[in-house]
Amino acid sequence: MSRFSQLAAILIAAAVFLLDTLTTYDIAVAVLYVTVVLLSLNFASRTGLLLIAAACMGLTVLSYMIEHGFDLPSEPLGRCFVSLAAIGISTFLVLRLKTSISVLAESEQRYRTIFLATGVAILEMDFTELKVAIDDFKARGYQSAEAAAQSDPDFVRKAVRLMRLTNANNTTLTMFKAKNIETFKSALPDLVGQDMESSIWGLLAAIWDGKSAYESDTAMNDMNGTRLTILYNVALPADRPALDLVLISIMDVTARREAEDGLHAAQAELAHVTRVATLGELTVSIAHEVNQPLAAVVTNGEAGLRWLKRPQPDLTEVEASLRRIISDAQRASEVIRHLRALASKAIPQTIPVDINEVIEEAIELVQREIMNNRIGVRLELAGNLPAVLGDPVQLQQVVINLIINAIQAMGTNEHKARQLSVTSSAGDDSIRVGINDTGPGFDAGEAANLFNAFYTTKPEGMGMGLSICRSIVSAHGGRISARSEPGLGTSFEFTIPFQKEDA
Repeated sequence: MSRFSQLAAILIAAAVFLLDTLTTYDIAVAVLYVTVVLLSLNFASRTGLLLIAAACMGLTVLSYMIEHGFDLPSEPLGRCFVSLAAIGISTFLVLRLKTSISVLAESEQRYRTIFLATGVAILEMDFTELKVAIDDFKARGYQSAEAAAQSDPDFVRKAVRLMRLTNANNTTLTMFKAKNIETFKSALPDLVGQDMESSIWGLLAAIWDGKSAYESDTAMNDMNGTRLTILYNVALPADRPALDLVLISIMDVTARREAEDGLHAAQAELAHVTRVATLGELTVSIAHEVNQPLAAVVTNGEAGLRWLKRPQPDLTEVEASLRRIISDAQRASEVIRHLRALASKAIPQTIPVDINEVIEEAIELVQREIMNNRIGVRLELAGNLPAVLGDPVQLQQVVINLIINAIQAMGTNEHKARQLSVTSSAGDDSIRVGINDTGPGFDAGEAANLFNAFYTTKPEGMGMGLSICRSIVSAHGGRISARSEPGLGTSFEFTIPFQKEDA
């Protein structure tokens, strides 16, 4: 192309020079040099363009001198100036166009470099047919992607096949174990499994609503059938309403997700160990809570036997003794159930939980420690609190840890009233639980480290209780905090989002 342009420019320049010099047309023939300047855009640099424009101007002046010498007739001179102005203006415009083309070429080169060399998988997709299908749903009166999903649940599979892959970088081929782009292009619809369909519906909703981007994490298979956990982002350019060029970037987060799962498993294991250690600290209370109903069972059993051994057995009293035995046995069973739940290594569950019930059960388990340390308890639990979504065992572990901390803190108070206050209340979107004591408190400098792992102010402490409390509360979407003034006690407070009722 450049060689043809060079030859054409030379021939046109020669033809214009001869035509301008040897003919007597009353027109500005030299204006045709503009064609030479325009052709030069295909092969000349900025400096070359300036030299070619100068040469065209020189040929214009030379032709004028050959034809008219040093005479200055007005019409030929005017035509000469018009030609020179046309060449100059054309050169200026061509130089600006040359700059724009250079910037565009550099931008395109940068994009291609990033596209090919980046460590993120990038797919160039054509969603034209998909956009037509979505517009067809709208034309048929569907108001949202959700309505379309209810009408045609299988459309999501059709949508996947309407997404046409036009290009992909090397990282994509490596990530999905594809030999070449053609192999990957043909296999792509089958790599999108059922696990990804809900995410695809989210993408269709974003296209339906005219959004400029969509991001989601999901699972996808590679060419070998290996399951990948991916995070992908879809750029839907507003300046291309037909969606004929859509960029999808994909990150393989499988290793990160596995590491997160391992961390969660380790945290659950640590929480279990701490619960068992807590049970060890509550041995006296546990023995008391179990022995009390068992002793009542024995007492009522003996009473029932006495009523039966009378010359005339009093069956009414025997029945009452048996009912009390059943009640006490159920109470002992409930205590053991709570203890088993705390000591078990069950997988955390997410169910509606009554936070007041969690608090009351925790108070029962530590009741003996409260009595032995002569601590007064004040419960201010708000009624009709909405349920929170979470694991009841983990939430009870948080409450027990905070109460035991408060009991131990007040154990050093010899000449001061020992008062434990536990409150619950509802905020705008969460339940707030407060545990306050009248212990010695802590210094402001300790507040920053209070919830750090292995930080403790107790000689025999492991420094894990409050750290685990924070992990559990954070996992439930809440926050935990502490405030204190030395000598005036400590207040712990945590929040858990409550379960919102559907409107």
